[in-house]
Amino acid sequence: MIGRRVTPRPETNLTVEQMVEEMGRLGIGRALATHAYAKEYDPKTGNERVTEACQKHPVFIPCYVLLPEHTGEMPGGDALLRYLADGGARAARLYPKEHSYGLGERWCGGLFGALEGAGVPVLIDFDQTSWPELDGVLTAHPDLNLVVVRTGYRVDRWVYPMLKSHRGLYLETENYVPFMSLEAATERFGAERLVFGTGMPVWDAGGAVSHVLYAAVDEGARRKMAGENLERLLWKP
Repeated sequence: MIGRRVTPRPETNLTVEQMVEEMGRLGIGRALATHAYAKEYDPKTGNERVTEACQKHPVFIPCYVLLPEHTGEMPGGDALLRYLADGGARAARLYPKEHSYGLGERWCGGLFGALEGAGVPVLIDFDQTSWPELDGVLTAHPDLNLVVVRTGYRVDRWVYPMLKSHRGLYLETENYVPFMSLEAATERFGAERLVFGTGMPVWDAGGAVSHVLYAAVDEGARRKMAGENLERLLWKP
C-alpha cells in the first residue's frame, strides 16, 4: 500500500521512494500497489493516485480498489474492464467491511461475474470476510481467481477443504503461518496455490521474504511462490 495512511504509527507512512529502496534491498523486483486513499478515503481518487505513482515508478503495478456498481460510484460490466485497462490495473482489491457491502450475489454477483469472465484476479484481506462467505463466492464463480491476504494462524482446518474444492483460491504467503504451512500446502495442493506478498509498509517485508526463502521446498516451488504464480494470475487485457 502506497500513499499516506490514516494511522497512529507514523513509521508505516513510508514514501514511495522509501518503499522502492526497501524493495531493492530485499530483492523484490515488482509489486502490486494499492493507494491508501482507495481504502481509507475514496476508491476512485485512490485508484487515480496509484496509476500516477506507478507511471513514475514502474516497479509498481496498479491494483485497483473496486465497489459494486449499484450506486453508480463505479461502472459495471464491460465499462468496468475499460476502467481497469485505462488505468493500467492488472488486479483488483476489495474492502467490503471498510466500504459497507456484502460479497454475496445480491451485492457482488455482477462485479464478480465481470472479473471472472475477463480473468482479473481479486485480492481480499481475510479480516474483511469469512471462509463461509468466500466459499459462497467461489461456488457461484468457479473461474474467479481469488487471493486471500493475511490469513493468519491455525486456519488450515478451514483452508484445506477450500483449496480442495475451489481451484481459483490462492493464499498470500506473508501471514499464512501455521507450522510448516508453505511446505504442507505445497505437498498437498501444489506450490501453484501460494502467492508472495509483504503487507508493506504496515508489516516488515524482511519476514515475508524469509518465510519463502527458507521454506523447505524445492527451488521450482520457491520460484512459483516468489513471483511466477502472481505473474501468471495478473490480468493481461
